[in-house]
Amino acid sequence: MSLPEVRLQIAAVTLAEELSFTRAAERLNITQPGLSKQIAELESRIGFAVFVRDQKRVELTEAGHVFVRGCKDALALLEKAVRTGRATQEEIQPLVTIGHSPYVDPVLVSALLGVHLPLYANLRLRVESMFAQDLVHSVLSAEVDMAIIEEPADSPLLTLVPLVTEPLYVLLSTDHSAAHLASVSFEDFGKVGWMMFPKRANPTLYEKVMEAGKRAGAVPVEVHHYVTPHEVIQLISENFGVAIMFKGIAQQLERNDLVARPLTAAGLQVNIRLVLRADQSSRLVNEFGRAFLKRVIPQGQQAEISGQLLLKL
Repeated sequence: MSLPEVRLQIAAVTLAEELSFTRAAERLNITQPGLSKQIAELESRIGFAVFVRDQKRVELTEAGHVFVRGCKDALALLEKAVRTGRATQEEIQPLVTIGHSPYVDPVLVSALLGVHLPLYANLRLRVESMFAQDLVHSVLSAEVDMAIIEEPADSPLLTLVPLVTEPLYVLLSTDHSAAHLASVSFEDFGKVGWMMFPKRANPTLYEKVMEAGKRAGAVPVEVHHYVTPHEVIQLISENFGVAIMFKGIAQQLERNDLVARPLTAAGLQVNIRLVLRADQSSRLVNEFGRAFLKRVIPQGQQAEISGQLLLKL
């Protein structure tokens, strides 16, 4: 038997509260198979069943009731320890940890890195790049203080601050028949391959893209997945197809032989959010969040957003 990781304890507590893999997976912003795998791993590590489950219901075992109560107590103590330690650290050497996906608009990352707080002259920033689901877990477990995430799932444990809503973009060769258009649709792609961010990077958005393509009757010859956006440059130049990307990255990759065009398709607007724990109480983190939002949100919209937050603008 080995002690389960915090992420597994959080999975057990969430499933115990929801008694539904569907609802628990949505709260955790992971897939149902992913949650099932975590619960199986947890039970394997601790050596007993926490849940009894079949196709219709999920219930806690007697041992599971005791275990989940212990997890809640342990997570509360861990959270208190993190807060106390962070408060002490802020007094000695202030640090804010920021997360973002590899595909987020570089302009937003630059705005974060450009924040200066007069009261924290020695402020240090640590930046972590992860996929969307990992970022959500890192915020929940206090591994990062805040993160910029595309299409995060709603959760009562999180504060989601709207930053920008924008279309996905398509990067294509200037030789492509749609290169002259101001915007492109799936029908404009033709019979070519699609280059996509990997599904694990953002499962929700990935499925939206594929479903929108099906509705439009567009079927890729094949799908290529890129991890680093720059990988698509050679693939496009060698006629492997078109790349579906986030706006900021696509525009950054434009050059003489490549153009970036917005993708017009119903339901494919990307909502980018600043994500914090709902109970975030660090004065430093709140000050930093306020300063960042003032840099990226137009003055007239700041009053609308301030009512949602612990960090008042």
